Amino acid sequence: MNTTWDVIIIGGGPAGSTAACTLQKAGRKVLVLEKEKFPRFHIGESLLPYNRPIFDELGVWSKIQAAGFMVKRGAQFWMGDGSLHTRLNFSKGSFTEFPESIQVERAKFDDILLRHAEELGAEVQEEALVTEHRIEKERVTVKFRSKDGTQHEAQAAFLMDASGLNNFTANREKLREYYPGHKKIAIFGHYSGVQMTEGEEKGDILIVRRENSWFWMIPLADDKVSIGLVLDVTDFKALQQEPHAVFDDAVLSTKAVHDRMINAKPITQGHVLSDFSYTNRKLVSDRVVRVGDAAGFIDPIFSSGVMLAMHSGQRGAQVVHAALTAGKTMTLAMRRYEWSTWKNVSRFWQFIEKFYTKHFAQLFFQPSNKFRMVCAINCVLAGRPEMTFATWWRLRFFFALVWIQKRFSLAKPIEIH
Repeated sequence: MNTTWDVIIIGGGPAGSTAACTLQKAGRKVLVLEKEKFPRFHIGESLLPYNRPIFDELGVWSKIQAAGFMVKRGAQFWMGDGSLHTRLNFSKGSFTEFPESIQVERAKFDDILLRHAEELGAEVQEEALVTEHRIEKERVTVKFRSKDGTQHEAQAAFLMDASGLNNFTANREKLREYYPGHKKIAIFGHYSGVQMTEGEEKGDILIVRRENSWFWMIPLADDKVSIGLVLDVTDFKALQQEPHAVFDDAVLSTKAVHDRMINAKPITQGHVLSDFSYTNRKLVSDRVVRVGDAAGFIDPIFSSGVMLAMHSGQRGAQVVHAALTAGKTMTLAMRRYEWSTWKNVSRFWQFIEKFYTKHFAQLFFQPSNKFRMVCAINCVLAGRPEMTFATWWRLRFFFALVWIQKRFSLAKPIEIH
């Protein structure tokens, strides 16, 4: 392949497809190299309301609507013993412009995005495994192998790494850094016969808090639910059991999950994903921009993955387009993209880091909307990328209360089982 492209994108997931769509709409010539054949199974089925403006800007919302995905109006957080729960209703947040989201089967959803990029004119090569990249003064060269073993080489002015957890370019440059104390493992699958919420709460994701771990329960259809257990890798290893056995034992000892799974039957189970929560020391360099999980990955407890991936894919593509227009390999806008991506992740990370602590749970599970603090939390957890001063100071006030709760009892004590 001798064609010179404007941009080569490694990976065709939500970040890569979003970047490809954005660049194609800007008139760029794009090659997407995806190692798998779509549709393919993938974790991360719960989206956030602020995915919607990106769908609209890409022109893909009508296709997503036509797919008939489950509507998600809120997120419920339960104690493992079922004694206490709280619900974030996206339509009730005074700082949240988008009242609902969707739950998606990633195989179908990701395929819609990738095909949309193709329809816009992107060249998509599936089952194309990237084996090497080289950054040169005048170009980027990428080597990849197709399914039949044939070796190929492609050149472009820019490379966008959307390789997901493979973290292709950053791993080659040894840029990955794990968040201390947050090496996790997820054991998950799809189940039928699960008793989920109905009525106005139909479609809600359920997050079930255990002492040192948690479950997600995501309704994908009327009789299909994604259920996963997330726990520390060290705790998993100490149990010395197979993943499915660890999952089953956790279900039995977690009333809020067990009661809903009494009649459950597995559709697919035993999937495992490990080593969560890392960042890369650099997201941009000459002719290279990293997006999606290749920019960093955080614990999925607040369903931020797809939203953060698509937002970074869109913003990353915009700064690449501007750099190409200016004839530059590195720009201030690329640096601002790096900074803003880290900032967006940090908003979720402050909740994730505290979620595993008892003093946070005592306030979070017994919320007060005084000063509209719950509305500010709702706004962040709905995925709003830009914060106003009105939400910023309320969040600072909330986390100040969390700090005080650790030292003095502001809220009623609760036990976590």
